[in-house]
Amino acid sequence: MPTMIFYDKPVALNRERHRDSKLLRQSGQFQFARDTNSVLMAGSEIHEAARHYPVVFVSAPDNQYTLAALLGLRDHENLFVDADGQWTSGAYVPAFVRRYPFVLAEGDNDQLTVCVDESYPGWNQADGECLFDDDGKDTPLLQGAVEFLKLFHGEMQRTRVFCARLAALDLLVPKTIRVERDGKQEVLNGLHVVDEDKLRGLDDAQVLDLFRDGWLAWIHAHLGSLGNVEPLARLQTHLQ
Repeated sequence: MPTMIFYDKPVALNRERHRDSKLLRQSGQFQFARDTNSVLMAGSEIHEAARHYPVVFVSAPDNQYTLAALLGLRDHENLFVDADGQWTSGAYVPAFVRRYPFVLAEGDNDQLTVCVDESYPGWNQADGECLFDDDGKDTPLLQGAVEFLKLFHGEMQRTRVFCARLAALDLLVPKTIRVERDGKQEVLNGLHVVDEDKLRGLDDAQVLDLFRDGWLAWIHAHLGSLGNVEPLARLQTHLQ
């Protein structure tokens, strides 16, 4: 699953080039996320996300696993963003979405670079909040954005360790989601879930390790979230 979806023109944030740039948050601020049916997610979000979305495991570009929240059952369909670009009231907005239009790009030697999508409609030099003050220093807006990016990056690294542990324990199995509505069947492939029988087959030491790392709770939240597939299908039918 791509990590740079949403970003049509990502460029490295430059103190000189973007000295006069401003960010204007618009009423339809999630319009950019309307055409994706899933987003990557950090494990630390799973308890909130599991209340609204099925949370599954997917293969990352490096053939490792990571977590993703399903936002829809069809390609290019996010059931939680309406025609006005508003996220469904009360539904948890994943950090992957909230970080936009900023993003961290990984370079050589794991060097991280703060980038921004210059195609974002609220990116301009006339209206909105400044990124740099008159002395060229980061404004609170930019400081907060960078801190959020770093926190999310760290949590995603932790999530990959979690997923690698589950893979090493052979707990992840392929899962195909099939939902039939009005004679039509929606099929989602390429997903993985925790096998409950294999989970119960772990020895006491392995379970204790998962518990102490806080990962047993993540597993249970993931398994509970799978009950959101049917409500997602009903929401799809309601919105048609």
